[in-house]
Amino acid sequence: MDKSGAGSFIYAKASGIIGKSFVGPRTKYLFEQKSLSDLWTLLFHTPVPLMPEALLAEEIEKQAFKRFVSTYAYFVGLYSNPSSILTDQLLIYEAENLKEIGAALCSGETKCPSLIEIGKLQSLHVECWPEIQKITKDTTFSWYNHIPAVHEQQKMEYKIDLQVLRQLWKSLNKLTGENREVLYELFKEEYIISNIIWALRLKVHYQYKSEQIIPNLMYVTDDMGIDDPIAAPAIKIIDYPVDEYEAWEKWHYKDLLNPHTPGEIWNVDPGWIERMSRMKFSKNALHIFHQHPMTEASLIGWFKVKSTELSYIRTAVESIRLCINANEAMDAIGIYTGAR
Repeated sequence: MDKSGAGSFIYAKASGIIGKSFVGPRTKYLFEQKSLSDLWTLLFHTPVPLMPEALLAEEIEKQAFKRFVSTYAYFVGLYSNPSSILTDQLLIYEAENLKEIGAALCSGETKCPSLIEIGKLQSLHVECWPEIQKITKDTTFSWYNHIPAVHEQQKMEYKIDLQVLRQLWKSLNKLTGENREVLYELFKEEYIISNIIWALRLKVHYQYKSEQIIPNLMYVTDDMGIDDPIAAPAIKIIDYPVDEYEAWEKWHYKDLLNPHTPGEIWNVDPGWIERMSRMKFSKNALHIFHQHPMTEASLIGWFKVKSTELSYIRTAVESIRLCINANEAMDAIGIYTGAR
């Protein structure tokens, strides 16, 4: 379809899907289910597969993800010449597939691992397993042409992530007009907060020092320092004391911090920041979806909202399996009593 026709059709279909999605007030329905069978019925409206609970849990997540990605790929495929910002979203999943392939080959496995299916938009030549050079030939990952040794696997995965990030950033900067402004701010904040969370996890959970954290952040420039637009905010807070709330009171993202009660022990919680940022980000994405209909920005907003829904589905699956109270499970992801 031409851009205008595709945009109109996609927005109409996507709006119907958003209305039935389990985000916002509808998220609670995921956590009201008493069993995995009930959750399956809620999500798919089909007979529940006859399989052990552990396999059913895996199947729920697999089918929810498959439905999400296939729908997005279908929408993108309706454009006769889709913008690279749309097609590049699937690079995230291609990157995960390549990591899985690399890890399997590195450990000497003879069978191709289970991979994320992204349909006709897939560029990796998975059918060429186990020849890594052929798998990545003529793709954006063609440099990944040998089986990594155990000691270089982490370095290769970092390079994959960095490449995806920079390609997305490059696609953002190709946009013009209102789409560029809206999506630039959306993605910039997402990348900034991801770096902040990663920096805090390394500091809080692994006691990394500043000089160890900085090389592990993600950068969109070759500067790899305080001048990088998505790394600078994380670098600035690396030396903040993690147990002194007063040091964080003027922080730009103070609204994402875990609550503080005067007189009680407090430590910054990266997990809490991640949950709160996910909620905030989902609300922003939903706003973009509605405020910029029939544009690339709207479809990206849909993609981000549905990504959040997937994370909620995974949490609901685990809460049922572990018999966690629904209120506690929702509070844990910031959509119940923990929400502010």
